[in-house]
Order: sequence, then structure tokens, then C-alpha cells
Amino acid sequence: MIYDLKLIAELSKELGFNKVKSTEDLVEIEIFENASLVFQNIDGGTDSLVGFRDAPSHSHGDMMFSGPEGRYIEMPYVDIISEIRKGKVLVCELHNSGILKDRFLVHKDLVDEFKYMEPGDEIRVRQCA
Repeated sequence: MIYDLKLIAELSKELGFNKVKSTEDLVEIEIFENASLVFQNIDGGTDSLVGFRDAPSHSHGDMMFSGPEGRYIEMPYVDIISEIRKGKVLVCELHNSGILKDRFLVHKDLVDEFKYMEPGDEIRVRQCA
């Protein structure tokens, strides 16, 4: 699957995100100060990924949010930005000893991240609504 980057950039601007950068291969949307979500077409347009700049976590294609007891929500990639703006998709930051280790998206109704915590971890959840 490849992303319609032009559509993502236009939608982001319509939803009021002030800092939206786009090139032929990617769109970068500043969700919060120093937290930019990047949609990118890779491998010559045969694959795609979405994730935060300078964070290891990412997804390919559409997003799937999972929760306890096997529940999940599949979300088309084009809906991610509007769901962030509505406050249904949240930005989750993993810190360890005060250092940001990862940043990723979670769905408000299906947060399942606490079981992966290790000693010294701190999770901060931010809403953009």
C-alpha cells in the first residue's frame, strides 16, 4: 500500500496543523512541539510507513490498535490525522530515567501499553483535541 501524501498534507492543513512539510516521498506533521508524525512512501513506492520523527516505532499501511482481550480497531491511514485532532488517537511517549525512548500512537479506547513497561519506565499520554 502506498499513501496519498498530497491528500494527507491537505487534510492536515484543513484540520489546523500549522507545520506541515511535504515532499514527493513524505509528509511531516507537527502534532506537538518537537513531535512530528511522518507518513512516507518507501522502497520505490511499493511500501509505506507512519511513525514519529526520531522514534523507533512505526507501522506500515493502515493502522491497527489492539487492546486487552483481543479487541482491536483497524483504521485507514487517512483517518489517523482527523482522529488525532478529535482526541480519539493519542500520542504515547515512553521515557526511561527521564530520557525519551519511543513515541507512538494509541487509541483512547484500547490502551494496552502498560504490560510492556520495564523498571524505570514512565509513560506520558498526550491528547491533541
